Amino acid sequence: MTGKILIVEDEPIVALDLQQEIEQLGCEVVGLAESADEALMAVNGCRPDLALMDVRIVGSMDGVQTARLLRSLYRIPSIFLTSYCDDKTIARAARAMPYGYLTKPFQSGELKATLRVALHKARVDALQNAAHRRMAATMTGMREGVLMLSPDARVQFMNAAAEAISGWTLNDAKAKLLIEVLSLIDNDQKPANLLELKADSINREEFGWAVQRADRAPALVDLCMTPLANLAGQRSGFVVTVRDAAQRMRTQAIEETYNEGRCFDQTPTAMVQLDEFGCIVRVNQALLRESGVGAESLLGRSLTGLSMDPDPRIAKDLMHMLLKTETFMASPRPLAVD
Repeated sequence: MTGKILIVEDEPIVALDLQQEIEQLGCEVVGLAESADEALMAVNGCRPDLALMDVRIVGSMDGVQTARLLRSLYRIPSIFLTSYCDDKTIARAARAMPYGYLTKPFQSGELKATLRVALHKARVDALQNAAHRRMAATMTGMREGVLMLSPDARVQFMNAAAEAISGWTLNDAKAKLLIEVLSLIDNDQKPANLLELKADSINREEFGWAVQRADRAPALVDLCMTPLANLAGQRSGFVVTVRDAAQRMRTQAIEETYNEGRCFDQTPTAMVQLDEFGCIVRVNQALLRESGVGAESLLGRSLTGLSMDPDPRIAKDLMHMLLKTETFMASPRPLAVD
């Protein structure tokens, strides 16, 4: 058995006896403290895995208060040592969530078993806390908004991106219903509740819904709701991801433009594209091959101008090609306005 132990005991003889016993078990005693102040100073220097804490110690704080401080500030758990075993003392100690409770006098076997279990739990909890911190850091850095909901659709967690999209902070949103935090308008411009079908056990995705915000203009978002279940198959909550729809819409527009351009260029039919004033803005390869005329001689010109060109290839042959019924003359689509 290995581990770093801090002993907080205001009776020096008892503390030294404890140190000897603990070291014989293979653990390292990294500090001896008689008060809360000494315990906090020792922790800053050595960061123990576990504290053996007498409930009654000298100073302005007792052992229960000191244990709460060590747990909240440094995530250091405690085992309580006490001569008191009345219900009031035990109940008060239990609220500090100790890893063990030993009543003086105790046997070496009791100390060994309690230490072994407590150190194992401390290591497991430390690994879980580290994993949770990594997950929280990952979520905080995500561009997608993430909200964790209780089974009754109340917000338990939201990352920074969700705060930015919704206009709510986690502190203000916690325990609020999702429909309060995300005021949504669906594609039919009607108020929407993402969890109205929460009895279903499948993911739900919605695209291009609007989030209404009090201090800013509505934002278009894409949403996904995923139900969560515990090991017994019971509903334990939901995860909702929210992302700004602007990037998806820009990407789709680029892909559509690219695909349209490829179709225009690769079609075997001679084609021109005119702007709103009737001037040529684009010609495809089929037209250039069939006419033998370069694009520089055509772009920016109107059909009237082409018909009066001194080059017969343009004024006669090309115009004849363009005016044939099987030749398609495309007009541009109106440009989308952001």
